[in-house]
Amino acid sequence: MVTAMRRYEFSERLAEILDLSRRDVRFRVTLMITEGLVPPGPRGPGAPPATPDYASDLLIGVMAAPQQSHTVDAVRCYRALQPTALASDPAAPGVSVGATRYRTGAENRRPVPLLAGRLSFGATLTHLLDHARDSGTRALLAQELFGIWVSRGFPVAAVQLARWADGRRSILTQRYELAAGSRPPAWLDPDRGGTADPGLFHSVFLPASKLIAIGALTAVPQERRRTVLELGPTLTNLANLASLARERRNRRPWQKFLATAAKAKETLDKLEQRPSRLVEVAEFGSNPGNLRMLTYVPATLAPAAGLVVVLHGCTQTAATYDYGTGWSQLADRYGFAVLYPEQRRGNNPLRCFNWFKPGDMERDAGEPLSIRQMVEHMIVSHGLDRSRVFVTGLSAGGAMTSVLLATYPDVFAGGAIIAAVPYKCANGLQEGFEVIFQGCERPAQEWGDRVRSASPHAGPWPKVSVWHGDADQTVKPANAEEILKQWADVHQLPALHSAEEALNGHRRRVWRNAGGEDVMEAYTIAGMPHGAPIHPFGPDGCGVAGPFIHDVGLSSTLLLARSWGLAVGAPAAAPAPEAEPVREQTSTMAAPPPRPAPRVIKDAIVIETTPAPAKAGRPAEEPPAADRASKRPAAEPTPALDLGALVSQSLAAAGLFKGRGTEGAASGGGPLGIDIEGILTKSFEAAGLLKPSPEQPRSGTGGQGSVLGIDIPAILAKSFEAAGLLKGAQQASAQPAGGLAGSGWAGDGWQCLSTGSADAASGPVLFGYASSGIGCDVGSKVRSVSRQLTLGRAPCLRYVRKLDLSAAVNMLTTAAFTVLVDGIVVDEVSAVGMDYAESEWTERDGIDLAGFAGRTVTLTFEVSANANVCLEVFAKAWVGGILVREAVSADAAG
Repeated sequence: MVTAMRRYEFSERLAEILDLSRRDVRFRVTLMITEGLVPPGPRGPGAPPATPDYASDLLIGVMAAPQQSHTVDAVRCYRALQPTALASDPAAPGVSVGATRYRTGAENRRPVPLLAGRLSFGATLTHLLDHARDSGTRALLAQELFGIWVSRGFPVAAVQLARWADGRRSILTQRYELAAGSRPPAWLDPDRGGTADPGLFHSVFLPASKLIAIGALTAVPQERRRTVLELGPTLTNLANLASLARERRNRRPWQKFLATAAKAKETLDKLEQRPSRLVEVAEFGSNPGNLRMLTYVPATLAPAAGLVVVLHGCTQTAATYDYGTGWSQLADRYGFAVLYPEQRRGNNPLRCFNWFKPGDMERDAGEPLSIRQMVEHMIVSHGLDRSRVFVTGLSAGGAMTSVLLATYPDVFAGGAIIAAVPYKCANGLQEGFEVIFQGCERPAQEWGDRVRSASPHAGPWPKVSVWHGDADQTVKPANAEEILKQWADVHQLPALHSAEEALNGHRRRVWRNAGGEDVMEAYTIAGMPHGAPIHPFGPDGCGVAGPFIHDVGLSSTLLLARSWGLAVGAPAAAPAPEAEPVREQTSTMAAPPPRPAPRVIKDAIVIETTPAPAKAGRPAEEPPAADRASKRPAAEPTPALDLGALVSQSLAAAGLFKGRGTEGAASGGGPLGIDIEGILTKSFEAAGLLKPSPEQPRSGTGGQGSVLGIDIPAILAKSFEAAGLLKGAQQASAQPAGGLAGSGWAGDGWQCLSTGSADAASGPVLFGYASSGIGCDVGSKVRSVSRQLTLGRAPCLRYVRKLDLSAAVNMLTTAAFTVLVDGIVVDEVSAVGMDYAESEWTERDGIDLAGFAGRTVTLTFEVSANANVCLEVFAKAWVGGILVREAVSADAAG
């Protein structure tokens, strides 16, 4: 049998290609085996073959580790680096001010097939080596790949691609950085004896020619296997994937699904650019199925917290499926954990779980065992309740749910199979096509025997929930009935359901056991095509509609969590995630403060910002010292001596002139800028209750503030209380400045300061602060504040600001201040590897918003910082004088 090059010989050849000591490379391999990164094996001719995965890990260890002793830590850290936005040229230190055109936060570039989606750095390197081993793709690799770049001074790597355009060759750089919550390697981690500023550690560059030579070493002689990259036009097109369905009657529905997947891919790619709430776990077991483990654990877990395993469908990722179905949102509300196994494109070109492969449908093998290991890791790591573990999945994920319920009924208390097929209905890809497109009818006992023979378990069996749209043209709805037959036989239930009801126009059937317990249910969703049903609106809403995620007015996420006993009682009070839309919430404790009314000046709106109380433990931050010297208190209003004491006493009794003694109000002053004293005085004079004589005593008749025996001060005080003016004034006088409550803005990491500068605005200013790197909490940190506006025909924005951006840690640390309208950048200051500060107020005027004319939009100010080592990078911004010309109205966000 002809096999690939053995590991011992591969390490010798790798040393030659990289001009390294053979002893050095051999010692690094020994360390990797000792620490469990590489399975052990005999040396010499009997050594295991070198695979692209093995080559990738060894190459990372050689390139990234500054010393041999750091090899294992380098492999674990650098192979988990996550991709950032694709850049048109290599990043260099600098500062950019202003947005030259409307743009979104992420560049809308066409996906690059060579990079195979948003894989980690280790998976991408394996992917490239896999194509280097194939003679059919080496020429393309040599043409499009420029090289691999790794920094030892900070945990960043890059894949650089060559592109020809307008007769000129340029470089595209895909960088990979630490994921949020990850720690740098030991030599850069002060908590592990390293240093955050390593000094002369250098970067390593591997040209494409050497990577191809290394990848070719792993090829089997005369191997001519061609790999499928993705749904991109360069190497693989839909026709090639369509040919996978050999039977003509299956070809047409398969082509329809591929066409739908191709249309959905652009949307899914955009969703992948969103900040993910999930955290990847790299080490959880032997992982024979080569799956990724992503998790979401809320800040507060409920007592005896449960676990939900969620499996995405074809073309989806864990992050996009979570965003669509909202499982992590529900976990925040009710305190359970969520596990998202994710398929790698190297295992399946469409990211489908391989439910149809013999090696991936048995207990203690392949993908099912990988998921079982993930479940065990979650239970042990977070102290979860073993009796409250559930699983759900869509399409291929639903089919893998069937596999897991059958192979590990002792692990899962229940499961939900959405738009999928029965367990062991196919053996191989062609049978899989036959089942999903045509269906497969078998006797109930035969279906049940397949589940009973999948494990030594003899009961009790998991509760099963089956969901399917009656308009599904991808997976035939008849498959749902076969799943019900299979599990009815396992539970020894009659074929006929025990009860039936209609929920929002959709059919629900229930099967109960002899004890009257609901053990099986089926939802038939009227008019729904292939996908999962959600209901994103209302107090219990969660998820966002998108490709294969349909808003049908019924939430499978919520109903499943309730049926499993995970969503009971009052939801936990938790802040809404940054990546999710703000939803209205009501409180029984106190009425929300009134929204500040915008001041309309001709065709402009001055956005009023009301100071609010500071959050506990977070005092309001003053502007820099340079600003404090220029601040001056606002001038006291001039007393109006020609007003009657009657109204003065009334307003004083109401608390509206507290702190101003017995003097009258300023002319034109008073609540909301209205001269209440003048208006009431004129009214009383006209009514004959107050004589306009200048000799009239200021204390009122009898000194009691009454006229003709009427206690007008008390009447006015009660009136102001009823109108909310008295209560609001008392609260305002008692509250320190800071926070955002009642300011008209909503967000995180921003405060409203009560004192601004006359150069900035006559009122308060917004202060935002984002920090990364403190305590080795590295990665991108974004803080934003928003509110809504309705714009006119030719709107433009004016504001003033002061900035303090500190990013001079290394050449790839960044700090930025950004202004966005509906998520599109309209103004920006970005510092890369440098510091930038504005010591004086900077006015930004005439920012054209014509592209948003006539719309209700969200105006956002954002600060962001991104450190890749354990040193602080921060962004601070002070913003005031916000004015939108040609605006119609302004409403507080949220």
